[in-house]
Amino acid sequence: MAVERNTGSAWLTSLNRFGIRPGLERTLRVLKYFGDPQDGLRFFHIAGTNGKGSVCANLYQLLRTRLRVGMFTSPAFDGYQGRFIVDEAVISGCDFERLAESVRKAATSVTKDDPLTEFEALTVMAILYFKECAVDAVVWETGLGGRYDSTNVVRPVVTAITNVGLDHVQILGPTIRHIAADKSGIIKEGCPVITAASGEALDVIRHHATQKAVKLYVLHTHFGYTRRRERADGERATSVLTKRKPGELVTRELPLQSLDYRGIARDWFHLPVALFGKHQCENTAVALAMLEAAALNGEAPVLTSREIRQALTQVTWPGRIEVFVHNRKLIVLDGAHNPDGARTLAGALNEFSSDGKVNEWVLVVGILADKDVVGILRSMLPLARVVIAVQPDNHRALEAAQLEKLVQEMRPNVNVMTSPSVAAGLMQAMQLSDTDSICCFGSLYTVDEARKAMETMQHSGTQGR
Repeated sequence: MAVERNTGSAWLTSLNRFGIRPGLERTLRVLKYFGDPQDGLRFFHIAGTNGKGSVCANLYQLLRTRLRVGMFTSPAFDGYQGRFIVDEAVISGCDFERLAESVRKAATSVTKDDPLTEFEALTVMAILYFKECAVDAVVWETGLGGRYDSTNVVRPVVTAITNVGLDHVQILGPTIRHIAADKSGIIKEGCPVITAASGEALDVIRHHATQKAVKLYVLHTHFGYTRRRERADGERATSVLTKRKPGELVTRELPLQSLDYRGIARDWFHLPVALFGKHQCENTAVALAMLEAAALNGEAPVLTSREIRQALTQVTWPGRIEVFVHNRKLIVLDGAHNPDGARTLAGALNEFSSDGKVNEWVLVVGILADKDVVGILRSMLPLARVVIAVQPDNHRALEAAQLEKLVQEMRPNVNVMTSPSVAAGLMQAMQLSDTDSICCFGSLYTVDEARKAMETMQHSGTQGR
């Protein structure tokens, strides 16, 4: 019988009212209803406060060199369907609705008195989809934390905890040690762990790895990298951008940096890093270490240097120091939504600054009210000539007027104003000057609206002046 159009999406949207309820029992009950399809899949499980999406993007391209690969991530872009990818293709609307309806019926049967959350339903749908597609490997990103995140119903072949910072403290705990302990919940017996964490977070991760008797590979101890400020072809770094093909916005002709990788078992030199920012070298190294650790256990292919280079040139990840050029203006979009992410973004923007100038940016800022707003702004405001406060279309968003007032208190000498929407804020930023660079940041919801606005501008030829 045909599924009524969009009934699955409507059901998923209705689950929003259940919010975030950590725990694995509901997800496991629904998976059991379907015969535990997760048991037949090979998962590469990735957690972390920042960088996990970029690690997923790198690992996905590396594995795709020889395998059929699925990827489940938590982007704020392209709606529900953008979370389900197999061999570069997003799940079709028909398949999505069919799976959503199947999970709805199962959930109604086995979790009637304890309904699934939206993310739990998506997790089950992803497992069913990847099973149907007969993928060889799944790149599997946590949603929130680790221990009680619904993605933690699988047994992976390798796990990674990218790093640990203060975010989602209302749910994961008030300290680095609390958050590290929660993320360490993805560690499983017999499954190697990769991490770029340091300090007390690393102490906690090491403790959990020891308890589980698993091999722990730590950045700068068991593997490492050296960043090169040159492209992988040896040429000087360049910021030349180009339109590549219909349906894509703007991309670089060649990566702007490269790295030498000192690995667990092998070393590679002059590897391309296709994403902007020096922190992306670390994310690339973590992905390479995951590939190596899995290969040592026979769970991933041993790639040639040529295959690795080719794979890394294909990496893209929207909304993370994503660069556009529109009417000769440099526009950077980034989903930084915690203090660590903001510090990383500020460091990357300094590399774009011309002639040593720092405070040459117009910042379009929209932040959720439950985030560390002061901590996010502290790193970014020194770069600003102008700040445009906006409010993304989300019930948790901080009002633009409140954000404007906070910026004025923190940085009285900065010109600050509000705009009625993210799109209007971007347009306003482009009308201010011919020379300033623009950065829109503060939330993935903010960046989602900014990306849609940029796409509209570029497709319509809007001048912004």
